[in-house]
Amino acid sequence: MKMDDTLVKEAHVLLHPIRYRIVELLSENPLHINAISKEMGSERRLISYHLDTLEEHGFLTSKYEISEQPKSKGKAIRIYKTTGKVKTVIDEIKKSL
Repeated sequence: MKMDDTLVKEAHVLLHPIRYRIVELLSENPLHINAISKEMGSERRLISYHLDTLEEHGFLTSKYEISEQPKSKGKAIRIYKTTGKVKTVIDEIKKSL
């Protein structure tokens, strides 16, 4: 069975090891880039690149919230979370295999 080009491109974006790990983390609960970076043990700059890629392709959304964390209390921080597209693309990949 042949996967269509769009699905191949989406799978390529989503299944990159770092991006897939980010999506796994965010499926548990929305997080700020610093928390993602710390959890993954990767540089913030690298995580930022992958977050941007995932958001650009519709796998993540982000919004600014006022932080309640002691270190950043009262500051606007950008929180990332997954979209329904993650499950849709994974389901499509499984169907195509």
